[in-house]
Amino acid sequence: MARADEPVATPTIESSSPDPRLGFLAGVVGIASPGAYGAALGTGLRLRLGNYFAASVDLGYGLAGASPGMQDRWWLIPAVAGVIPAGSLHFDLGAGFGVATSSGYVSWADYAAAPFTPIWHFTVPAARAHLAATLPVARALDLYARLEVVSLLLIGSPDADAELMNTLWVGLWIGLQYKLL
Repeated sequence: MARADEPVATPTIESSSPDPRLGFLAGVVGIASPGAYGAALGTGLRLRLGNYFAASVDLGYGLAGASPGMQDRWWLIPAVAGVIPAGSLHFDLGAGFGVATSSGYVSWADYAAAPFTPIWHFTVPAARAHLAATLPVARALDLYARLEVVSLLLIGSPDADAELMNTLWVGLWIGLQYKLL
């Protein structure tokens, strides 16, 4: 029986146990390569595995203006990360390996007229390194930001279109993570 001078235990909203938590990610991504700049839409899933690890997979599609012409980019990249808690912020430092596409078109008009007939095209394995941050903004919603570097891993002899502008990009995600579980 509690005495009047003892503090009353109050239930906490979140347990401090490292239960896995699945989140749905959605956001816009600014993409840049040497000579090509544009934007993308990204979506994915992130699974927190305890307090210090996470796994994720994301899918994105973007368009970039390039000189000459324009490019589109697709990617599907699973990743793992170490998680660094810093108060209410959580930072992920990670890397992943998946598949990505980079395609080139003569102009925006050519892309609009025939979006699946580029003048050059790579669909190859890709690697990504990233630094992400999540900040709770509501009970089941986080603000999500991620800086990433993605590189196509070309197999075989490089051709004339396998230059950095076409095979490497930096992305900056800004979006939300909705906690599903």
